[in-house]
Amino acid sequence: MVKVMQQEIPFMREAKSIQQLTKGFSNDQKFVMDDKYLIRLFPIEDANHRRIEFETIMVLSSFSDFVPEAIGFSVQENLGVAYMVLSYLPGKDGEEALSSLTELEQYQVGFQAGVELRKLHEYPAPVGSEPWNIVKKRKSDRYIEELRLLEELDTGVCSNLISYIKSNEYLMDGRPNRFQHDDFHPSNLIVEGKEFNGFIDFQRMDWGDPLHDLQKLGFFGIKVSVPFSMGAIDGYNGGEKISEEFWKLFALYSAMHVVSAFVWGKKMGEEQYDLLSRYAMDVLKDHDDFREHVPRWYREDSIRQNIK
Repeated sequence: MVKVMQQEIPFMREAKSIQQLTKGFSNDQKFVMDDKYLIRLFPIEDANHRRIEFETIMVLSSFSDFVPEAIGFSVQENLGVAYMVLSYLPGKDGEEALSSLTELEQYQVGFQAGVELRKLHEYPAPVGSEPWNIVKKRKSDRYIEELRLLEELDTGVCSNLISYIKSNEYLMDGRPNRFQHDDFHPSNLIVEGKEFNGFIDFQRMDWGDPLHDLQKLGFFGIKVSVPFSMGAIDGYNGGEKISEEFWKLFALYSAMHVVSAFVWGKKMGEEQYDLLSRYAMDVLKDHDDFREHVPRWYREDSIRQNIK
C-alpha cells in the first residue's frame, strides 16, 4: 500500500522515509513522512466533512502554536481515498507519556494544555449556527429517553440523573457558541519530554459551549492522570480562583456525559457497557450523586499538596 501511495500521491513521491502509525482509535490510515509531515487517509465519501476539519485546523493554528500546520488536502479518485497533510508533532500521546512523569510534571503538562485550549475556544461558530442550548438540549432529551429504556440500570440512578439535568439545563441559556475539540483528554494530546507539544485528532470537532470540552477529564482524563486533569482545569482558568458558574456547568455536562455513556455502552455490547458503566458510576461518586458540583478528585488535598 505504501508503494502505491508513493506512486499515486504527488506529495509523497519525494519521501525519504514513510512510517505507518497504528496507535489510536481513529479509522484513518496515518503515515509519518520524513519525520516532518503527518498524512491522514480516509474514505473518499468523507472528503467534504474532512475538508471542513482541515480548514478549521488551518484557522486554529492562528489561535495557538500548538495546533498542527494544515499543509494540503486532496482527493485521489483512482484510490478511492482522500487525504490531508499536517505538520507532524513529535513526542508521545499523553496517555503513554504521563505515566513516566512526576505528579508535578503531569500537572504542569495539564496546565499548559488548558491554557492553549482556552485560546482555541476564542474561535466563534460559523454565522447562522443554531444556538448551543437548543442543540444540546435536543441531544440530551434523546439520550434521556433512551436511558429510560435501560432495564439493567438502577431506577434510582436513572431518576436522579434525569432530575438533576432537567433542573439545571437552564444554565446553558446564553452560553457562547465556539469551537469545541470535543475529544479533549490525554490520548489526543502530544507530550515531548516533559512538555505539552500539541493537540491532535480533530475529527470530532464541533461548535458550542467551550466549557463542554472539559467534561471528559472527569470521565477519561482522571483514569490516566488526576494531576494532569487538575492542571488542565487550572490552566484553562488561568490559575485564578474558579467560579461557581464554571463548576455548575462542569457538573451539568458531566451528568449529561454519564447518560450518554450508559446509552452508548449498551449499543456497543456488554463488555463496553460494563466498562463505561463503571466509569459513569465513578463520576456519580465523585460528585456525590451530583449533590456536589466540584468533583472529589479536584478537591483532593493530598494530591494538591504534592503538586504545588
